[in-house]
Amino acid sequence: MLSSLNQTPFLHGVITIGSFTILMIGLIGVLTKRNLFKIFLSFAIIETSLFLYFIGMHFEIGKTAPIVSSEVKRFSLNMTDPIPQAMILTTIVIGIAVLSLGLSFIINYFKLTNNMRVDEMNELGEGK
Repeated sequence: MLSSLNQTPFLHGVITIGSFTILMIGLIGVLTKRNLFKIFLSFAIIETSLFLYFIGMHFEIGKTAPIVSSEVKRFSLNMTDPIPQAMILTTIVIGIAVLSLGLSFIINYFKLTNNMRVDEMNELGEGK
């Protein structure tokens, strides 16, 4: 019975449901929060759920990583594809850079206006 839980289609289903749940948590945070900091962190949660989904869909039980070892000598169908991992690693680095830049903008905005609420922003003069 427990051997059926260790199958690739079952794990893909669990990963899909889990990443969709994390995506919904982040989406609810983006839509309901009015604090800029919390909105940016909700976007980071959404981004992480997409990373988990993408990597999880390329996972297969019984396959090894294509790294320098004795397995590389007999490269076969037991190797996983390294392209998705490399793409997600690059995307994680870019995402962290964008998140840190956005958070630094939020900190500077708070220092200038002493306000972080989206519904109270009126720097364009619309509220005056």
